[in-house]
Parts: sequence; C-alpha cells; structure tokens
Amino acid sequence: MDIQYIRHPEAPESWPPLAARAGDFVFAGGFMAAHPVKGMPPETRLSPGLPWHGSVIERQVRIVFGDMQSSLQQMGSSLSQIMKINSYHTKPEEIDMALRVRREFLGTEAPPPSTLVLAPELPVHGPTVVMDVTSLVSTAALSRQPVVATRMPAAIHVAAMGFAPYIYAVSGGGFVFTAGRAASRAGGPIEESLPHPEFPYRFHQICLQTEHVMNALKGVLADAGCSLEDVVRAEVHLAETRDLAGLDEVWRRFFPKDPPARVVVPLHPPSACIVEIELIAVDPRGPYRKQVIATGQAPVPLGHEAQAVRAGPLLFLSGQVATDYKRGVPPEARPDPNFPYHSSPVTRQVEYIYKNVEAICRAGGTSSANLVRRRAAHLDLGDMPEAEEVWQSRLGERLPPTTFLRVNSPLIVPGCLVQYDLIAAVPG
Repeated sequence: MDIQYIRHPEAPESWPPLAARAGDFVFAGGFMAAHPVKGMPPETRLSPGLPWHGSVIERQVRIVFGDMQSSLQQMGSSLSQIMKINSYHTKPEEIDMALRVRREFLGTEAPPPSTLVLAPELPVHGPTVVMDVTSLVSTAALSRQPVVATRMPAAIHVAAMGFAPYIYAVSGGGFVFTAGRAASRAGGPIEESLPHPEFPYRFHQICLQTEHVMNALKGVLADAGCSLEDVVRAEVHLAETRDLAGLDEVWRRFFPKDPPARVVVPLHPPSACIVEIELIAVDPRGPYRKQVIATGQAPVPLGHEAQAVRAGPLLFLSGQVATDYKRGVPPEARPDPNFPYHSSPVTRQVEYIYKNVEAICRAGGTSSANLVRRRAAHLDLGDMPEAEEVWQSRLGERLPPTTFLRVNSPLIVPGCLVQYDLIAAVPG
C-alpha cells in the first residue's frame, strides 16, 4: 500500500517518522519539544538569572504545535483538520497553561476532541508533554464536521478557564471521534461517583464511574448520528489495573455483542476520577461498515474485546501484550529459566507480540508493514532500545509514527513489559 512518511531530516535511521499518510488520513505521533539528536532545545529553557519569568510548558507547546503544523502541511493537512488529539503530561500543574497555549493554534470555534492524561515519564529527559494526532487531508471526500452536542453540558473546563479547549466529537472520513470522557461535570468529578468520606466501601467505584462515562458517550454518539453498535475502537485509561474486572462488568452491558477493539492503558486522568474513555465509531451515513476480525493464529483476548475491528481503510487492533491469555506470559515469550541471562526478556516479548500483530493484520486484509500509528507503553523505558531493535528489523523504513511513554502501574497481564496500541491501513 502507498503510505507516505514525513521524517525529521536529522533523525537517526532507526527513528520512527513524524507522520504517515494513508488515503485521506494523516497520523502524526511522538511530538515533543526535543530534537532527535540534541534533545530539548535551549529556547525552551528559562534564563538562570530570571527563573520566574516565562513558562517552560508554554515554550514546549509552541514548539510542538509548530512542528506538528509543518508536518501536517507537508502531508496535505493542517491543524484545522485534526480529528483527535492525545496529550500525555508528566506535570499536572502545567495543564492549564498548556491548554491556554493550545487555543492559539487550534482556535475556539471547533477545537478537536481531546484526551489528556498523566504519564510518569517520557523517553527524553526535559520535555514534560508528548502529543499525537489523527487528521484528515484538506481534500478528503468526507470532510471534517464538528458534532453539535445537545445531550451534554458545556465542557467542564469552561467554568474553570472561561473557554472550551475541545469539543465532544467530530465526524469526517467516514468516522466519528470522541473526546476522552471521565465521570465529571462543570464543577469537577460527579460527587456520587466518588467514595463517601464516612462510607468509602459502600459501592464499586469503577463500575459507577464507567457507567456514568458510557452513558455520556452514548449521548455524544447519538448527537453524531450513530450508536454504541457503531464503535470500532475504544481507549480506556485506568488509574489502577486492578479495576479491569469492574470495568469489564459494565463494558459487557454496553457492548452485549460485537465489542470494539479496545486498548486499556494504566494512566491516571488529571482528576479524582479513576477512568477515562474515548471512542471511535464508524459513521453510518458514510461508506464504511464495522467488521469484527478474528483469527486462530493469535491469542483471543480474555476481556470483552475483539482482536481487531476493520472499517473501510483502517484496521484497529486491541492492545497487544505478550500473553496467550492462558498462561500469563507464555514460555515462548520468556527467557529459558535455566539460562535467564542468555536472552532478553523484552526482546522475547516483542518478538511474540510482533508475530501476533502480523497474524491479526493478515486476517484483517493488510500487513504489519501498513501500520500507520503506534503507541508504546513501557513499564521501564530502559527496555526501549531492545524493543525497537525488533520492530526495526521487521519493518525498517515502514515503522509507523510512534508515541513512547512509561506507565505507572502493571499492564493488564502481570509480567508483561510493554503494550502496543496499533492502527493499520488496509489496501483499497
């Protein structure tokens, strides 16, 4: 398939591209205020003699959006065509300033749906935010259209900041993208979804918050002319992995059949809420339809999710970790216990993951060489070099744009060292 890439001109050969275009979609990832060789640029730093004059996060965000704008324009897109933006911050106190600067680049009329969560560490020392986006090209046959929300109150940021830094959903390219949603309203977290100070164990908090979120997203999708049955991909951010079973309990009620592909990432929303969820749905008014993908050549998820879902030109994979969902991390993904120092645990796991990814892609009518978006959530970013050697040896110049970060609690299967969130293009 003809996929176009934009690369940083000074990046090492093994470094992923900044953006990839497949058809009408552009996927751009891993944007930080950092040069791929020199690291964080001097212009982001404050003057030692004036340490309280200026804002480091303001300078970072301006560099990120400047670089992002340049990459999108080279791909025939622009900041105004962004369908979804994801931001990962390491310092919650910087969020307010980051959102205020973002407004200068994305405007106030229909800023794209957004998900913002906290990550404990990024792969470059110095930067405190990394972003990725999904965008449409300016000539897309099915243009970007803001979804008018009639079932939801104004974004919770309006009361605190005086403006909405995102809208709830946008349609375009045959899909509907929602913002990340937590159990919140204008004043903050919904009180009844939080533990009572005197009775902290009276109800199952994850179930109550997930139900609030899913009912809100159901209303957002209805405003966009679709329903939960049209959802092809879900991304869930959990403050604690131990809440996965409670999440799944509610999930099965909202998706009784043909559940979407799902990625569960142990990252904390920037509030007292313990879960945040975003959705991608196929637009029933468009030309594409939801097709659940299943193959016996890859493990079947234990949770209520598809191995992958195909919709038109895109294949959405569920989160990929090194498990067969029967034995935890299986023997073939581990070093020989009798010779634990003769092979790399993360290398074995990534090789196992890659084999499954290729099988799922084949079942979905494409291949791993057509991956267009990747997020890598590591337990230890020190594993990155060995993990990337596996991907580089398999894909070479076909590596997709990638966002790297560290998570702050175990992945969904104990012993797993890295999880991949993947989207592939499907040849027409």
